[in-house]
Amino acid sequence: MTDAVTTEAVWHNDGHRVSLRLDGSGVGVNLIFCPGGRKTGLCQHRTGRCVVDWFVSTYGLECNVGQAAARPELEIAWTLLGDDLELESCQLWFLPVDDPAFASWVAVQS
Repeated sequence: MTDAVTTEAVWHNDGHRVSLRLDGSGVGVNLIFCPGGRKTGLCQHRTGRCVVDWFVSTYGLECNVGQAAARPELEIAWTLLGDDLELESCQLWFLPVDDPAFASWVAVQS
């Protein structure tokens, strides 16, 4: 990650996945899979932690902006907004890659 302020959302579709569990009528997070093994990639923060893992572990599914059918695992795309020197002052948003609106956007970008 760079030490810069991001003003425009740049979506990363790099293989991050969220493993979910259904608890009655609620959904919880079991595990976040980082394709870089939390050692490489755009998600790597200077603290040595994947920003996607940090945000989802800290805030849960509140960072989600998309829709998808509930299932045990979701592949997600993510974006980080703000000065990544202090993760607490940033916003991370993620959405399922099979969200209908996002899938259409990705098709247009390709």
